[in-house]
Amino acid sequence: MARRREFKGIVRNFAHMLNGRNNDHLGYWAIGQLCLIAEQERVSSISINLLELENSCIYKSIEPLANSMHELLHSMLNSHRIPIFWLKSAHVTFRFNEQYQKQYHYWRSALGSPYLIVLEITSDLGKVYRQIFGGNVKPHDPLMEQRRAGF
Repeated sequence: MARRREFKGIVRNFAHMLNGRNNDHLGYWAIGQLCLIAEQERVSSISINLLELENSCIYKSIEPLANSMHELLHSMLNSHRIPIFWLKSAHVTFRFNEQYQKQYHYWRSALGSPYLIVLEITSDLGKVYRQIFGGNVKPHDPLMEQRRAGF
């Protein structure tokens, strides 16, 4: 039987997956692509509402990526047998050009600039589950990156 306390593990696992190097879109690392979009649009963060995609994708270029995140969240909830109506909100924010923080970032500029991923899920009872992960990122450049096989 599903319990709402499972949200703590789901939020941690989902944020960890979003932060991982295996999080790719069209064969390239998704965070690098989001960093490039943020740089082109001259914004420091990109926020995605994982429950209401129609209202969250202000940039058409991230819509397919947001859809895949939305589907992954739903599959995680289904695997735990948690009904979607137990969620009041679910947002992920990718913040770029952050200040260096030892617990999230590597102190080497060659690895790119620091970024943070903030995932917040609010249950229908009002409890907020929040997880922050980070790392270093360079904007997507297909000339410098290797594309995953199969594309």
